[in-house]
Amino acid sequence: MIELNTIQTEAISVREEIREWMSYKAQSQDIADLNPYVLATTGHQPDPITLTDQEEKLRASHLILDKSGIQKDTLGKAKYGEQVPADKLVDDDGNIITSSPTRQQTRQVVYLSSGFALPKLNLSAEKKRYVGMYVGEGALRFKVDYAVLVEAAPKAIKKGATATVADNQDSGILVTLRIYNSKTGKELTNTQFHWGADD
Repeated sequence: MIELNTIQTEAISVREEIREWMSYKAQSQDIADLNPYVLATTGHQPDPITLTDQEEKLRASHLILDKSGIQKDTLGKAKYGEQVPADKLVDDDGNIITSSPTRQQTRQVVYLSSGFALPKLNLSAEKKRYVGMYVGEGALRFKVDYAVLVEAAPKAIKKGATATVADNQDSGILVTLRIYNSKTGKELTNTQFHWGADD
């Protein structure tokens, strides 16, 4: 029982660490660069774009948090317009900012192009492509490996007397962050929050 409580506590810690990491302005643009397709379809406000192709729908409903999650076409190019975040900070004129020679990005999640096997995780093989493994600060000391899925949905449109046009024009998405025990496949915790590159 104590071990189950420890695993649950660790999963909540992973969830909150990733959520906090996503909210940093420095990371915000990197995540946007990795997910332009999601922001242009799912995050298109006030009318999210409706897709019919199943593969496109799946991509539009999931965020990736690391360049290892970029799917490539047969020519080796990013299928959905993803851009790898730069390792160096540059100013508006394109000059490298010398006070911070490297971004030293902290990786939170890594992906495999074919998806991790995770046989006990009750998700389709296509959806497993968007499941990454947590590799953040606590990964080495935690009892189990935690799998991470970041789902994206259109932000709810505000209606009624208090709603303004500006409320509904802001880009952004509703994020559902799910943490799984990679051994048992059990979802341990999840949370929802609004996220946008301009937050």
